[in-house]
Amino acid sequence: MSGIRLETNHSEISELSNRNQAVLSDDPLVPSRSIGAFEEAPDESESGEEAYVYFHIDPKYTNFVNRIIEGYEYVGVMTSVDNEGLCMVRCTPSTRSLAIDILQSLPEYVTIEG
Repeated sequence: MSGIRLETNHSEISELSNRNQAVLSDDPLVPSRSIGAFEEAPDESESGEEAYVYFHIDPKYTNFVNRIIEGYEYVGVMTSVDNEGLCMVRCTPSTRSLAIDILQSLPEYVTIEG
């Protein structure tokens, strides 16, 4: 094994430690309001589940329908609920209508609940 000697610059370590202490604060954390897509911070008083879209498909088409949903970025996430073909798209209130439109465009594969 070769003899490698590590040198430690204690003044640099001390300076980094002081810089890290300056960043820490006792201020409480607050939700970010810098999300460019929202004029105001979103209302989080509800769970969000009321925006989910439930539908039935033949399980052999699960991957196909999921790929279509994924192709529309940021619409939602498709999840299989059971082995019988009940699925849902976890979407937001603002993307729910688009998710429904996408699923309705696949009538030979999808039957929307409700």
